[in-house]
Amino acid sequence: MGPWSQGQNVSSFELPVSRDENGGFSVPGERFPECSKEREFSQKQIAKELTKKWPEIKEELEFFGRYLSKWSLVQAITILSESRKSRFLRRKTPKYGSMNKGFTDGELKKFLSVVDDPKLYLLFSYQAIMGLRIGEVVRVNIRDINLKTRELRIFTEKSGKTDYMLLPLQLFDMTLQYIGDYEKEIAACKGFLFFSVDQRHKTKLTEPHLRTDTARAFFIRYMKKAGLEEIYGYSMAKHPRPLYRLTPHSLRHYAITNFCRKNGGNIMLASKFARHTNLQTTQIYLHVDKNELYEGIERAQDERLLNRVRKMQEKI
Repeated sequence: MGPWSQGQNVSSFELPVSRDENGGFSVPGERFPECSKEREFSQKQIAKELTKKWPEIKEELEFFGRYLSKWSLVQAITILSESRKSRFLRRKTPKYGSMNKGFTDGELKKFLSVVDDPKLYLLFSYQAIMGLRIGEVVRVNIRDINLKTRELRIFTEKSGKTDYMLLPLQLFDMTLQYIGDYEKEIAACKGFLFFSVDQRHKTKLTEPHLRTDTARAFFIRYMKKAGLEEIYGYSMAKHPRPLYRLTPHSLRHYAITNFCRKNGGNIMLASKFARHTNLQTTQIYLHVDKNELYEGIERAQDERLLNRVRKMQEKI
């Protein structure tokens, strides 16, 4: 019969979980006293305490789901849905409006000029030239590179698909030189190009490749060193952090914009290069030949940038 037994009225029903001694709801803030004092506890502490009490909370939610009115249930769902969106999902519309989140040619030159670590220089070059996402580039493995065709196998994290892209000759040569210089380190880290081995630190590493947060931290360090730390706002949190216009994803912005510009504004071709899926309707009617895509990648390379990369290779 559920929590309401026959013959009971609304004021005397028995709830499915423990209550106060009177059998009703406890006073707001007393049910989870450890979590109610928001000023005294951090967000992590509150989350940890709620995780411990989740079985009880879940049982209560199920009870509310059975007996709340339709309108109250809709309100409850809306509150939880909005909380999920604000905390864990990216906004569909850019919160920075029409601001350009990508690098300009000058900014990219300035940024790369201060990157003094060959591993990170190659990592950021892959993003600026191939448009890889930070989560994709840190996982590049030597087994993903076809030495005969110069193709790079990429697992596209957003779509969950595997794609193949042509590595421009200069970037390919730069990669081979890098592999030759760091052969032992790459082999020790299961073939990951951007290995996590560091002889200076003896802390236990959880991944054989650089972590995304580590790569982001290095990016911020070099961005500040280059004097490019433009702040456009602050996060909406208890302890707001600065929001920088340039992030590792700005390198991908640059790569896609540069590709489109060097290929006559061919948006369909640029969409293929970016491995986007938001032009599905257009793709039903249009088909891009693989050779055309690869020729476009070759045409998109800026000889001045590649010459700078070549000179850096000679100095390293």
